Amino acid sequence: MSTPTTALPSTGQRIAAEALGTFLLVIVAAGTLVRTDDALTAALAYGLAYAVAIAAFGRVSAHLNPAATLGSAAAGRTPWREAGVLIGTQVVAGVLAALVLFALLHGYEGFDAEGSMGHNEFGDLRDGYAAWAAFLLELVLTALLVLVVLAVLDDRHEDRRLAPLWSGLALAALAAVAVPFTGASFNPARSIGPALFAGGDAILQLWVFILAPALGGLLAGLLHPLVLGRSDAAVPGSGLRLPARRTGATAASTDPAAQDWSQQQPIIQDGWQWDPVAQEWKPADPGWATPQQDPTQQQPWPGTPGGDAGSTDGGTQLR
Repeated sequence: MSTPTTALPSTGQRIAAEALGTFLLVIVAAGTLVRTDDALTAALAYGLAYAVAIAAFGRVSAHLNPAATLGSAAAGRTPWREAGVLIGTQVVAGVLAALVLFALLHGYEGFDAEGSMGHNEFGDLRDGYAAWAAFLLELVLTALLVLVVLAVLDDRHEDRRLAPLWSGLALAALAAVAVPFTGASFNPARSIGPALFAGGDAILQLWVFILAPALGGLLAGLLHPLVLGRSDAAVPGSGLRLPARRTGATAASTDPAAQDWSQQQPIIQDGWQWDPVAQEWKPADPGWATPQQDPTQQQPWPGTPGGDAGSTDGGTQLR
């Protein structure tokens, strides 16, 4: 009896999952702060919404946070090209959630959205907490959150089924610390929508809640492979790779005799093709052939006399 296979989610499905999950997260996080000043209540609501969203949509996609998407891309788990689409989806979903919350709050007669959208804030808007401190708090706590999420969702984790629980608990614990200081963002998509409708100083302070979580997510993406080891299944087009130092081993890899020729384009010269395995010249494929000449009468490598790499009439060329 054959085992049914599950098709990989399409891009459209991933966008829909990110939009619905982020919408849920933002409307709960901001909506709770509108009606309560209790840090524990707000933190638990934020964490529970995160756990539920990951549990519901995680099979398809559940970053729900531009900082988490940046961390996933930096850690080698999400292609950078795809990360841009997911981040755009999350921000739009956050704005739509804030719009719905804005409409619901107008159920109160004379409601004024300025300062009353459950947005993130600091400074004079919140007990005089300094901008640099708010920035540092959001950066560090976001990095810790994203690092935990990357760890529990790692394919190498012994029980990924509990990932929603651990992720939600981590967010609730960190939010309990941050709510009294900034309202706990950790997520640009959670901050942008409510601030746009709150207007005024909330928009002026928005840079902290975009830049600090973004840098925190990138920091977590860099720390993840250093702390937990790099996965062998890194996604093409992802990660941050620094140029390798030119040591004896790496320098040798630039020598033509040490290269992996199976990954190179054929070397064609005057109707002859170099066979790197047999280490000899052979007649080229008909599509490349020109009037054949004996290649041994010319230097086979660029940089030697008669073998200028930029020449088209006597030097060996990589096509």
